[in-house]
Amino acid sequence: MFKNLTIRKRIMAILAIVYVISLSLAVGGGYYVLRQDTIRESLEKTEIFSAAMSSSAAYLGSSIRPKVLEYLPETYFPEATVGIFMLTTIAKTVQDQYPEYIYRIASPNPLNPENLANEWEEQTIKKFETGEMDTWRGFVDRDGKEYYAVATPMSAGQNCIWCHDTPEVAHPKMVEQYGTRSGYGYTLGDVVGARIVYVPTDVALAQAKKKLAYFAGGFSLFFLLALIAVDRIIVSSVVRPIERIVAAAEDISRGKMDREFEVTSNDEIKALADAFKRMKVSLSKAMDILRK
Repeated sequence: MFKNLTIRKRIMAILAIVYVISLSLAVGGGYYVLRQDTIRESLEKTEIFSAAMSSSAAYLGSSIRPKVLEYLPETYFPEATVGIFMLTTIAKTVQDQYPEYIYRIASPNPLNPENLANEWEEQTIKKFETGEMDTWRGFVDRDGKEYYAVATPMSAGQNCIWCHDTPEVAHPKMVEQYGTRSGYGYTLGDVVGARIVYVPTDVALAQAKKKLAYFAGGFSLFFLLALIAVDRIIVSSVVRPIERIVAAAEDISRGKMDREFEVTSNDEIKALADAFKRMKVSLSKAMDILRK
């Protein structure tokens, strides 16, 4: 493959092959590491977001709702008594500052039509119902955009039943607001929906690819400088000494016996020069014999 190339070109070709292979491995490995880092970062954000929302819902159920029902038992006050209402309102407030983040309380049987699960959400909720999994994490496409999402099941607790049992049991104003077509028939303990946090990955992945491009550029620059340095070393320590030996040998072959094989190194090149020197001495002796 390299037999018709000079030593210099042969070494450069080998180094070029090493560069292509090492760059491919470095970029592939780097992309994997950065993508895993993106997943980890997205997971942390979704966990923090989800924990904040769950804590808010728990505080409403344990502290706010009992007090409201104690002091205003006949008043329909969803802002302080309905967890889903409060969570969706908080999520909209958060989205005002972080519009790319999405918090969904999705259900195939919601009171509020805005919470109706889409096809993927409904399939995920069914897997929660069958016990196939208790949490879903991964990448999902939503409206043509990739998100990292974490979905957890939402079961009907005692605090849900008073709104979602039957229209006859629910507060009349709530029935008036949402109607009687959907959002009822919940049974204690049943999986009725899912809390889902969507975190966009395009920005983080774009940053990861940018870092990878910088790395590839730096790696290529470093390898180019190394290639130039290796080339200079090969030229000065191998190519030029051999060229001087060849030039001296050609002059001697034309009768210029005063030429010397000059080598400053102490390696195979010097051994070659020494061999030529011995050959020159033998040749000189042979020529003297012929002259006599």
